[in-house]
Parts: sequence; C-alpha cells; structure tokens
Amino acid sequence: MARFRPNLSEAFRVLLCAAGLCGLSTGSTLAQDGAFDDLLEKLKTKGVLTEDEYQDLRKASEEVQEEQRAELERQAAEAAQAEEREKEAKEAAAKQGKFESSPGIKRIQLFGDVRLRYESRAATSTFPIAEAGGADAEQLDRWRYSVRVGIRGDLTENWFYGLRLETSANPRSAWVTFGNTNSNSSGGSAPYGKVGIFVGQAYLGWKPTRWLTLQAGKMPNPVFTTPMVWDSDINPEGLAERFSFEFNDRVSLFANFGQYVYSQFTPNDDSGNLGFAGYEGYQFSWQGGVSTKFGERKSARVALSFYNYSGFGTPDFPGAADNNPDSSGFAGPFAFGPENTLPNSAAGLAFANGLNSLRYVEVPWEVSFPIGSVDASVFGDWSYNIQADERAAEGSYALLGSQGMAYQLGFSAGTNLGLVMNQVAARKRTWEARAYWQSIELNALDPNIIDSDFFEGRTNMQGAFLAFVYSATDAIIVAMRFGDAHSLDGGGPTPGSNPDLQNVQPIIGYELIQLDLAWKF
Repeated sequence: MARFRPNLSEAFRVLLCAAGLCGLSTGSTLAQDGAFDDLLEKLKTKGVLTEDEYQDLRKASEEVQEEQRAELERQAAEAAQAEEREKEAKEAAAKQGKFESSPGIKRIQLFGDVRLRYESRAATSTFPIAEAGGADAEQLDRWRYSVRVGIRGDLTENWFYGLRLETSANPRSAWVTFGNTNSNSSGGSAPYGKVGIFVGQAYLGWKPTRWLTLQAGKMPNPVFTTPMVWDSDINPEGLAERFSFEFNDRVSLFANFGQYVYSQFTPNDDSGNLGFAGYEGYQFSWQGGVSTKFGERKSARVALSFYNYSGFGTPDFPGAADNNPDSSGFAGPFAFGPENTLPNSAAGLAFANGLNSLRYVEVPWEVSFPIGSVDASVFGDWSYNIQADERAAEGSYALLGSQGMAYQLGFSAGTNLGLVMNQVAARKRTWEARAYWQSIELNALDPNIIDSDFFEGRTNMQGAFLAFVYSATDAIIVAMRFGDAHSLDGGGPTPGSNPDLQNVQPIIGYELIQLDLAWKF
C-alpha cells in the first residue's frame, strides 16, 4: 500500500502545531537552541520525513524566520521614527511657548523701537519772546524717550494688517520729555509722572494681485517722499491704493494714491488749533513714478506727485484777509489781516496752520551707486505750490510775492543706506552718513505735515542737515543729528504748527542737536 505523504505546506503547518503543543513558539523562539531543527531531525530518523522533505522543511523554516526577522526590524524602525517625531514635536512646542494665534492669522511679526535722546533746540527772533522773559532767543535742552511697539503680518486670502502703539499723541513725534509728565490726580504737581499710550498705526490691507495693494486705516505713508514734504512719523488716515508693474528685471512703474481724512466734523467743537475743527476736510495724494536698475548696486527712482485739499467749510475767522472759499473749498485762516502786519508773538497766528490755496506738485528722486565697498546715493526733492499767488493774496504776506517753491539736495554713504531714516533693520557694525541742504519758501507746502525737527517744522526756512548713525550690534544704534537753518526771507514770518518753539515768531536763526541711543526690533 502506498505510503501517505502530506504536501509540504500542510506538513509545515502540522509541525508548527506540534511545536506549539510541545511548548515551543514560532519566530525567534523556534530558532532558539536549534529546537525546531532537532524536531525535524527526529522525524527524519523515524522515517516520518524523507530526506527531500527534511531538506525542504528546513529551507522553509529558514525563510519564515527571515521574514519574521525583517518584520521585527521594520516594526522597530517605525517605532524609532515615531519616537523621533514625538521628540521633535515636543521640542517645537517648547520653543513656541503657550501663545496660540487665531487660525485667521498666518504670520505675526513684533516690531518697534525704544529710543533715548538728548536734544537741544535754539532759536532767535526779531521780536521779544514772552517765554524767554522778553529776550530775543529761546533754547530747549531736554532728555527725552520714546517707545513704539507694534505687530504686523499676513492674514488669510492675501490680507495683511498692522497695529502700533506709541508714547505720544503728537502725530509728528512719539517723543516724551523727561520730567514733563509731573501731575497727579488732584491737579497738583508730582515728580516722575507716567505717560499715556496712543494708537499710532491701525490698518488692514489686501493684495489681490502682484501689482495691486489696497489699504485702509491709519497707515504708514504709502507715497515715495522726503521729510521736506512729509514728516516720517506721520501716518495718514483714510484709504490708499498702490500699483506696481514690472516690465523686466530692470524697469518697473509704480503709482500710489491716497484719500485721507484730514479733519473730521465735530458738532460740539467749532474751535481748535487748526481753525476749522467743526468742518470736515480731506487731503488727496496722486503719485506716479519709475524705478530702474542699471548695474550691480546701481539703481534710480523718481516720481511725480500732486496734493490737493477739499472740504473744511467756510468758517468766519476774525482778521482773515479773505473769507470767501477758494477753489479748494476752504477759506482762511490768516491772522495777519489785510495789511499783512506781522504780529509780535505766535498768539493767534492762525496762518501757521492755514490751508488756503494749497495745491502743490512734488518730484522726489534718488540715485544709488557704489563707491568701492561703500554704498552711496544722491537724492533730492522739488515742490511747487501752483496756487502760491492766491495764497499770498489771501493774506500770506503778499508783499513778499508768491513764495511757492521748495527743494532739497543731499548725499548719503554707508554700509546700510536707510539707517538714518529708520527704513532698514540695524545690523551689526553697519553705518550711514547723510547730509542735505533744504529750502522751503513761505507758501510752498502744508506747514502741518512737514518734518517737525528740521527745521522746526517751519516754512520760509533754509539750511543744512547732517547725520551719522552707527549700529554697534544687531538692533542697537547710536545716532548724531545736527541742523542749522535761518529764515529764507528775513522780512517775513516763519509759520508752522510744531509745538516745541511755537512762541518764537519769526525765527531768524535755528540750531538743533540730537544724540540718540536706540533699540530697534
């Protein structure tokens, strides 16, 4: 009778079951001490397995063990990878801390600066100065500080935002003078007073395409300009549209437009230092320009801008030369009277803030190039009020003529251009030196928005500005700034709305020294 021979797969399963009944296990235990091999040897000896079956089963056993070893190695590798990922996740969570932002915020950047300053301002006048005891000169020597802290970044769907808080309500300065906040809750004096916190920027923006950016709120100035026309601390309020078109890697066109709320209607207050607080007023900016790169570290930029105003109503200003609204929709205020008699103090000098007949063009420009390892640039600005004749005729000291032009011409050099103007990050051992000459005629520009430091925020002034800034280490800078100016036409006033030396009118000589230590982040 033929002897029954199970197939190898069945035989192998039978052997595994037998091994299990004998207290053996599969996998690595089967191979331990050769227990499975001994079992096969006994079965061959007793004739249960032929030599061929014996060899096939041994080979099958080795293959199974190899597969099990590979599986164990795979499982061990996966466990190690999972442990590594968990470790990395814990380390990342520890670095991030406990702060968690809204899902609608893609990126948050903390920025700002803390600045300390010694400042000296000195001015002389042709008239006695009440604050100076009737002398013809006044000097302010002050220790000052400012803090500006903000966040900005990206939201979802090409939206972005910005918010900044600062230490002064003055739109042209965040500086606070040491010892100048000495008051207590009862109205008396007390040393070491506290300063308030004010909103300096609050805006939202949308960039639907590469060439268009829309903004709304209290925003950084969207136009290309200089301190001759715009104080760099001013953040206009309203709407802005910015366009940028790149023809190639060398030439691009840009356009910036702004619609700003200059003065909001206040029904319970028809007064104010602007003279038109009870009337709405708006400022509009229009700018187009071109920028080009014409070599390594060589570039140029120029723009043509136009500014006009509307609204403000037709208030009745005592002493105004003309209370009929001009083409800008705003009349007065001018305190000189129809005879253009210069007052002997700044009290009631409403012309300092007047917006009569202001429609001016501006042409800012700059050319950058290398000088060896140093970057350099020449820059400038030119402006003309196309309604200067009307402004003069309405009370702005007409005997001096139209007085409608302003210009600036300067040079800068350094390893980090833009450091003087706070336009770039402070990097270790970088520096910049900057100098320019500036002249602003009496009726050329809006005296409420020109730079309040150089030269005291006045028109009918000209002079030189010098600055040197050095970044001792990342984010820490030291700066020295100097200004020296005098009246452009000594027979006329030097109007302006800056509060520092407001009782000096007119200014015939002006000097400024600023020494700064700043942490910029």
